[in-house]
Amino acid sequence: MPHKPVLLAEVLSHLKLSPGMIVVDGTVGGGGHSAEMLKQVMPGGRLIGLDQDPAAIHRCKTRLEGVPGVVLIHKNFSDLGAVLQELNVLSVDAVLLDVGFSSDQLEDEARGFSFERDGPLDMRMNPDEKLTARDYVNELAEQELANLLWKYGNERYSRRIAKAICNVRIKKNIATTAELASIVRDAVPGARSAARGHRPVWARNHPATKTFQALRIVVNQELKNLELGVRTGWAALKPGGRMAVISFHSLEDRIVKHEFLRWKQEGVGNIITRKPVCAGDDECRDNPRSRSAKLRVMEKHL
Repeated sequence: MPHKPVLLAEVLSHLKLSPGMIVVDGTVGGGGHSAEMLKQVMPGGRLIGLDQDPAAIHRCKTRLEGVPGVVLIHKNFSDLGAVLQELNVLSVDAVLLDVGFSSDQLEDEARGFSFERDGPLDMRMNPDEKLTARDYVNELAEQELANLLWKYGNERYSRRIAKAICNVRIKKNIATTAELASIVRDAVPGARSAARGHRPVWARNHPATKTFQALRIVVNQELKNLELGVRTGWAALKPGGRMAVISFHSLEDRIVKHEFLRWKQEGVGNIITRKPVCAGDDECRDNPRSRSAKLRVMEKHL
């Protein structure tokens, strides 16, 4: 399934782009947001696209090859300040951060993001990083592992899962996504480990969902990079410029919400979205990934 940009119409509506603007897409992913943003800033505009995943940069270069005004760089959006300095760009008109991971990453079993596809236990968005999910699963002490699952996944059975992982790895390293998903499924109560379609409402997600989320967040330092990225993006905005951030779980949304509230209290900006914007029923049916998406937008004061 090709990657579909989440909340595309809402992003374009709230950023209020126009020809000649300089815009940043801090997570180009499949290039969906970038392509549409670029249409609105041309002629005379410029799009600076970043992504920590080199595969995403390659896909976007193929999609946007030959389009004037496009610069694509393999960097995390937390490095935006340094990137703009290298490009000799003093400020920009709009910044978009879509902090989820893409369908392309999820469906590539070699990347190890999905508990439904057997592959190496990796989860690195940037393959240049050293530590993988396999390293954390096999090397963390039981209590550290339980704390990780609770803090970043809000996994209520974190201790049971950590203990089960440690019992298995005494005999052999846990190397694949299927192995880890099986261990988690066996560790949780029966209702959560039932087959899809046979779980009660409170257990409708796959039992390994929160474990995989927690590991992915830690492997990629997602929360730290989000905090840095939001602050760096805000610093790069021109007066009157807007920042839009799409988050996919409460830990991310909390960071964005708190930063926006702080800037509002300091009198340096105005929150455009009083409440986070969520996908409508039609988009949720067409793109299930959009169900958990929340868009927040803030404008810098003149």
